[in-house]
Amino acid sequence: MAVQDGPPVQPVPPPTVPAQRSGMREGWYPCPSGSARLRYWNGSAWTEKTRPDLLGWVHGPRLMDLPGVFAYGRSETDDLGGRLGPLDPSLWRRVRNAMIALPVLYLALLLPAGLALSSIGLSGGFEQLIYLAILVLICGSYGKWHIALRHLWERYKPEAKPAPAPPPVRPDLWADLRAAGYDRAASRLDEELASGELTDVDYVRVARVVQQSARAARAQGGVEPLRPVAEQIEELGGAAFVHGSHQRDLPVPRLVQHDLITGQARLGVAVDTPRNPATHQRRWFALDTEVLRTSMLVVGPPGSGKTRSFARPIIEMLGLQTLVGLASVVVIDPTGSTFGPEVLPGFFDIDIDATRPVGAAADRVQSWGFDLFGGASTPDEAADRLAGAVLPPETAHRDPAADSAARNALYSVISTFYERENRYPTLRELIDAVLRDSPVTLLNERLRLLDRPALVDLFDGRPRRFSMREINKPTRVRIALPEGSSPQAARILARLAIAQFVQVVAAPDADRTVFKGLLVDEAGRFVDEYVVQGLQRARAANAGIVLLTQSMGQFPEHLRSAVFTGTGCKAVFAGVEPQDARYFAEYWGTQWQAETTVTTGSSTSTGTGHSATPGGKKEKSVITAITGSSTVEYQRSIATRAVERPVWSPSEIINDVPTGRALVSLATPDGIRTPPVLVNLRA
Repeated sequence: MAVQDGPPVQPVPPPTVPAQRSGMREGWYPCPSGSARLRYWNGSAWTEKTRPDLLGWVHGPRLMDLPGVFAYGRSETDDLGGRLGPLDPSLWRRVRNAMIALPVLYLALLLPAGLALSSIGLSGGFEQLIYLAILVLICGSYGKWHIALRHLWERYKPEAKPAPAPPPVRPDLWADLRAAGYDRAASRLDEELASGELTDVDYVRVARVVQQSARAARAQGGVEPLRPVAEQIEELGGAAFVHGSHQRDLPVPRLVQHDLITGQARLGVAVDTPRNPATHQRRWFALDTEVLRTSMLVVGPPGSGKTRSFARPIIEMLGLQTLVGLASVVVIDPTGSTFGPEVLPGFFDIDIDATRPVGAAADRVQSWGFDLFGGASTPDEAADRLAGAVLPPETAHRDPAADSAARNALYSVISTFYERENRYPTLRELIDAVLRDSPVTLLNERLRLLDRPALVDLFDGRPRRFSMREINKPTRVRIALPEGSSPQAARILARLAIAQFVQVVAAPDADRTVFKGLLVDEAGRFVDEYVVQGLQRARAANAGIVLLTQSMGQFPEHLRSAVFTGTGCKAVFAGVEPQDARYFAEYWGTQWQAETTVTTGSSTSTGTGHSATPGGKKEKSVITAITGSSTVEYQRSIATRAVERPVWSPSEIINDVPTGRALVSLATPDGIRTPPVLVNLRA
């Protein structure tokens, strides 16, 4: 059996390895290094064969309380009993001032206090103790020593080690099957779990089907809905209900840690800095499909790491969710190499590559084409989506009359052909009909951009054509664009694919149980008004769009604000342009902060008058130098006021975000937002 990377768990102390190892039977045991894996003992020595501790992962602690915080490995008791953080600096200043004042007051008031205490009959050592106690009480009350002492005790008191709690009883993973009387199916899964054949993908996929069938059985008051499920498990074990690709895990090593039970992908760790919210500091930062439902905008210059740190983990996360039957993903690859077979071999179920020429008949059979009208249910929809892709995005904004004329002409051609042939035209038929019947020059010129042999073959010549409606079932799709050879045609193809995605997501008959994700690299060149509308529709349709771009300047000027506000999640990398930094600074807003101003100066008094410095808290240092009848007094004034400052100013975003880190803010569909979090993506 090939050893695969699986779900890592939190590090645990190394188990005690028996001194007489020769007495251990051959089999799988907790790794003596303390890592969260099982290692094989061959009867005389440890081998190099390891596998994930799947049972420990399933029963591991999880706490889903904050967006962006990795839930696995956390529990509600994590923060209980922890030591306090530092005390407020203003309180420490009061403590210090009171300690300085105590000896000064003791010496200054020693004589009058002694006379006062003697007058009431106290004398000797008892008098000194009473005097000192009164001073300590006064200074301690002013300096709040009782608060500081209690804080120091709570922070530094010795803590007794609690007695180790017995391990909790782990519930049966397949209790629903056994309760219905299908012990053989449950035993088959237990055997694969014990042998290491069951992956985390297998567990989540099979457990989801079993739980759904068990709920249906309870609703019907019988066990019949579980019968076909149990029979398939008895026959196939962990391979039951496998995805159409027959993959039981990703075909490539995972770039980041994933927790399939919560659907999270761990990206990095929130930096331990006061600028980060206290709820996220030093915690693992993660994304899931719930936050992606609000869509995401990622801005970073070339080489900043947005592809490796965001695009790859999101694609992995949605790919794993596809294998368990919960998601579909469509990836727009402008260069054709960022997510191609060389980088992610065997990853995608449908690989639409317009950059690779199809020569041999065998290649043609294996290659995927693209449905020009995929997702359209009426000629009106087909014409609207195709016009939005073919016409330049700025046409509707700059020349509405020309845009309307082109759309009407395209609708006339498509509807006439559909009524006559009862089908939509092919690309070649459409181009010929438009050039023959349409008087709109703009439409004719734009459609001729698609009149390339590679594109005609992509739309018309391949026997297998992908229709965007197929994302209603778990599917992984990559669309590679021919930007190198035909940049204008590549943009038309990308806008067409994005428009069809939005159309399918918003359709009344869309399957809302399957999350649909769209990831667009270099998105600034492919966005139009329909994509902006899709950002708003995706949230309610259990879908999300991830837009990656080098700069906001790549988006059409009239759409930049709508794109920025339409995405709930934001990420900005080091090295962005000043205008991009201003976008993020304005979006994250301002906060009130305490600002302390210290002013120093002097005043001179004479025999005829006195000139004083402005008010404030005076702290006199000596202060007197007498020259004749003049006295010079040196003063320092301390003033504290509340000022409104940006959470992250443009200059701080440009200069204070190091390479390998990103500022990320998240939002959930129910309106919860996180402040910007500085994340170390190389942790």
